[in-house]
Amino acid sequence: MGNRAFFILKEKGETSYFTAYHGANALSPLLRLVQAKKLQAQLPGQKSIAHIFEHLDYDGKYQQERLMDADMFFCPVSSAGMKACMKNYKEHSQFEMRFILDLDDNLIQMEYNPNCPWYRTMGVYSLDLDVGLDNVRKLLAYAEERGITDFGRLLSIYHNSTGLAEKLDAARYSMRVEEYLKSPQAQEDRERYWRMFGRQENLEGETDEDGDEMEEHY
Repeated sequence: MGNRAFFILKEKGETSYFTAYHGANALSPLLRLVQAKKLQAQLPGQKSIAHIFEHLDYDGKYQQERLMDADMFFCPVSSAGMKACMKNYKEHSQFEMRFILDLDDNLIQMEYNPNCPWYRTMGVYSLDLDVGLDNVRKLLAYAEERGITDFGRLLSIYHNSTGLAEKLDAARYSMRVEEYLKSPQAQEDRERYWRMFGRQENLEGETDEDGDEMEEHY
């Protein structure tokens, strides 16, 4: 099962749209942009980032001819297709995150889909794009020094260094609380509490009555 996201790329006044089957995390958009910019400097001609995204595989390599969609990180989407993605995003949890990469205004915006219970409290984050890219380049240099190649470890380091780890933990805790409150166990606990509360009230009532009787005898 993937963790799907969609991407809106703004570049030299043009807007391009992509989806990614394994793209719903804070590191992927910046990492892929770092890879694309490196390729842009190496490839002949003036290839756009949008073009390179369309030809970028999971290993960060440029494929002259697109491989099967399952082997490419990004899947290009038409304007009409993106409207359908956005509608789905607003109503369902199929797409877990949405990204805007604005190369013209030096901005990245990422939004966690509140329809996903595990992201309900996460919200929207924005960052200067050059700052985000610099952070990822530092992360990659750190990983190279220590021989770290696993993406999961890179993502964990990135989450910890940006403070997102605490926010994600809090969101998951909120989800567990919400799930519990809706569970049969919570209903049983509530009923047990009210039964105990009712018995306590009865006991207090009986104690008050006993006290009144003792006062009458005196």
